[in-house]
Amino acid sequence: MLTAIEIENFRCIERAQLDFDPLATVIVGPNASGKTSLLEAIYFLGHGRSFRTSAREKLLGPRDAFFRIVGRIALNGSPIVAGAEYSKSGARAHLAGESLSSISDIAAVLPIQVIDPGVHRLIEEGSARRRRLMDWGVFHVKHEFLGWWRRYQRALRQRNAALRNGEDGSVVDAWETELSQSGIRVDELRAEYVLRLQSHFALMAGRLINCDAQISYRRGWSVDAELAQALKDARPRDQRVGTTTVGPHRADLNFTVDGTPAKDRVSRGQQKMLAAAFVLAQVALRSAQGGTPTCLMLDDPAAELDVDNLGKLLASVTSVSSQLIMTSVNESGLRGVHIGRRFHVEQGRIWPVL
Repeated sequence: MLTAIEIENFRCIERAQLDFDPLATVIVGPNASGKTSLLEAIYFLGHGRSFRTSAREKLLGPRDAFFRIVGRIALNGSPIVAGAEYSKSGARAHLAGESLSSISDIAAVLPIQVIDPGVHRLIEEGSARRRRLMDWGVFHVKHEFLGWWRRYQRALRQRNAALRNGEDGSVVDAWETELSQSGIRVDELRAEYVLRLQSHFALMAGRLINCDAQISYRRGWSVDAELAQALKDARPRDQRVGTTTVGPHRADLNFTVDGTPAKDRVSRGQQKMLAAAFVLAQVALRSAQGGTPTCLMLDDPAAELDVDNLGKLLASVTSVSSQLIMTSVNESGLRGVHIGRRFHVEQGRIWPVL
């Protein structure tokens, strides 16, 4: 659970310090005041990236050489400190006084998810966003996943380099063996996770868009072939294009509504609700596992939703065990949520509302 955060030089926020309620905190302010930047900073601490851009340099203040985020986390009743810093020379992170090789390692003790106005892109855009969100869930439920995923990514980079450099077939063979062994386990853990997630997703989607919504997992190579054979069969094509075209890095999730692909069936607003159902299903499954509460952030939930759909979303959000951090133009858009702590933001300045 995130109990407090300090932010320095992140986008329009020159300096901020907030203490969070264990159940629900709201940040209120006009559009373009810094509300989303605050959520981005929190998200960066738990993911090592923004949910709006992959370019870290865009997160720097306009005249700043670095940004820094420090969070206080309550873990099993004990306080620990996590921090992340970025400058043009690179990124650094620490947890409980120890340096980390990756900012994303903080995610193990600080699970964070976000539902923002752009969450509908989960349904309508390419597979990378869906795969990344799926893997967040697998990581937090299947703790061995990260090790296998890192092994697979390393082997994938090496095979791609061997393909581009025209290495001897024996070199490619060696990396294909490692790619196949680690890839099979990555695939198995993902498939098991999605199977367990389906009931939670169907329940949430039924509440939010009142339909029969389903998710299914597509593994990234033919169901009729073992991964090792699929890699060998694809090698001539892969050598021409210089990259690996089959494997778990090509996996995807299919969303269907009443048996039809969701992006061909539902409106933009319904896409947002369906994507929110997926995020909430992941939070619900993780809660059922008995882990630490997920820090669930809602960025202006009233955006693009009518009163009826907003009510459904907030009711579903409060039905899931989590720590809520929400932004809104005004608090009236959050009816039904018991708010424990309030802040106001304007022009990047944040102060508590007593």
